[in-house]
Amino acid sequence: MAAVTAPGYPYAAPPPGTPEPKRPRRRPWLIAVVVSWILIVSGLGLWSVRRDPPTVPEQRDLATALPILERATGAVLSAAAGDDRALVLGRLQISRTCRLTPVRAGAEATRDVTVYLPAGRALQILQQIADELPADYRAEAAASSGGRRVGLLADAGGFVAIDAAADANTQVLTVRASTGCRPADDAAGTGPTEGVAPTPPPALRAVLDALAVRTRPAVRLSEVACPDGGAARTYTVDDVPAPRDLGRSLLPALTDATVVRAEAAGWAYRTGADSVVINIVDAGLRIVVTTACA
Repeated sequence: MAAVTAPGYPYAAPPPGTPEPKRPRRRPWLIAVVVSWILIVSGLGLWSVRRDPPTVPEQRDLATALPILERATGAVLSAAAGDDRALVLGRLQISRTCRLTPVRAGAEATRDVTVYLPAGRALQILQQIADELPADYRAEAAASSGGRRVGLLADAGGFVAIDAAADANTQVLTVRASTGCRPADDAAGTGPTEGVAPTPPPALRAVLDALAVRTRPAVRLSEVACPDGGAARTYTVDDVPAPRDLGRSLLPALTDATVVRAEAAGWAYRTGADSVVINIVDAGLRIVVTTACA
């Protein structure tokens, strides 16, 4: 039988002597081009990872961001200085609760500068801070919500941000420098030196004397480098017994001081170039003295 057909599927065998169809020839040059292109793309990717600047904070670990954060904090503290306000330099805080991806944990570092100020001057003082910050920070301060809210934004470089937001009538402003969420590493727990101060500054000794503190308590020390050199320092004392009348007890320490806050819950004033903030915490007093850049 020369051919077999089935309904709907016609087929006829090729006549005897018909050559088989030729298979397509491989092109070695095409394979070489594809392999070369893969190598070039891989090389460019590796070069980009090593040479190109980061485009998101997740591409820099926290240890790399900490020096930038410290410079930004020093710049904020210096810019916020003024005779009519009291400052507090906050300690470095590292949180490991943020996440880079749903399965990868990260860490964020922040440091605050708290400003105690007269009522109604929040926007004016934020604008002053924005003007005094380095020009390349591109800092801006403005009001929003019909003037009921005020805020500040600045870029310290290296994906370190500076921001503040508060009610327009607040008397306590917090200006925060933050790194954003970064890859965590062993160096992320290190930061500026903090410890026990061997010698408290005169402003702190004056408060302790006024409050009749006989036994000198331990004094925690935290500092930050200033933009023009030197360092600003914060001295903190906790668990000082609270007197019945805090304001009356403080009178000997208030000579030539500019009082910014005077309330039952706490006082804040400026004496010379130093700031003193006293708050009632857990039935005791927390005394914080911040020295200016020097």
